[in-house]
Amino acid sequence: MANDTSGRIFNIQRCCSGDGPGIRTTVFFQGCPLHCQWCHNPESQSFGPFVAFDKAACIGCHKCQELKPSRNCRRSPDKPCSGCGLCVQECPKGALTLQGKLTTVSEVISTVERDKFYYDETGGGITLSGGEPLAQSEFAGAILKAAKAKGIRTAVETSAALAWETFSPLLPYCDLWLFDIKAAPERYPELTGAKYSLVKSNLLKLLEAQKKVVLRVPLVVGGNCEEAFFDELQKLSHLSGLCGIDILPYHNFGKGKSTMCGKPEPEWERFTSPTPEILKKWDFTHS
Repeated sequence: MANDTSGRIFNIQRCCSGDGPGIRTTVFFQGCPLHCQWCHNPESQSFGPFVAFDKAACIGCHKCQELKPSRNCRRSPDKPCSGCGLCVQECPKGALTLQGKLTTVSEVISTVERDKFYYDETGGGITLSGGEPLAQSEFAGAILKAAKAKGIRTAVETSAALAWETFSPLLPYCDLWLFDIKAAPERYPELTGAKYSLVKSNLLKLLEAQKKVVLRVPLVVGGNCEEAFFDELQKLSHLSGLCGIDILPYHNFGKGKSTMCGKPEPEWERFTSPTPEILKKWDFTHS
């Protein structure tokens, strides 16, 4: 896989501390096969490029609408965005941003390797997240391979709701799998749009391959915080080879993002963060 392999990302965030051990750079991939009801990264869902519109930052200069030939724009929610990105270049206040930028492996690695000193000092590295990295499996594998060639530790966060074959380009180059588990088996299709049977099958295959796996669980009161899910996680906590379960309390930091992306907002009043008492119950550290 050459370093000119390209794919779509929507952000590269440096100096992260919650996406694996140590200080890390997280590469957020564009496109996700799931549609979790509480999603706080709605800009990651679309597989194609599009322009997000922040109405609060708009000064009404209309420069984006003066392009010739005329283009569809996020200013007009009733029209689909073409994703050409030309309007972004004309926006003087950053109210328009292009999501899903086409990027090469070389461009990603040039950003990632800037912080190699910190990775080496803290045991950190690069984490691929999203969106869903496995949805761009070849691109993800090429980034991981290039990172390993630079002596950088690697991790992948995945919802794992894709065929096992999508894992193949990544397996030799991924040091740590941050494996999302999002709901009780019978609630998976309703809350995420995925099949739990596929997710669990991929989890078992990773463990059979003796890969390092940590489960990541977004805990959402009013969503997946229920006894059936707790019971399933308790069973999973005893799987041979599993390195742990990280409970991630829900937050609403993504409020307003769906509107910017031209999507309906989640039911923010329905979903809330777990209390300290709930988090204590859901602590599987000593299971």
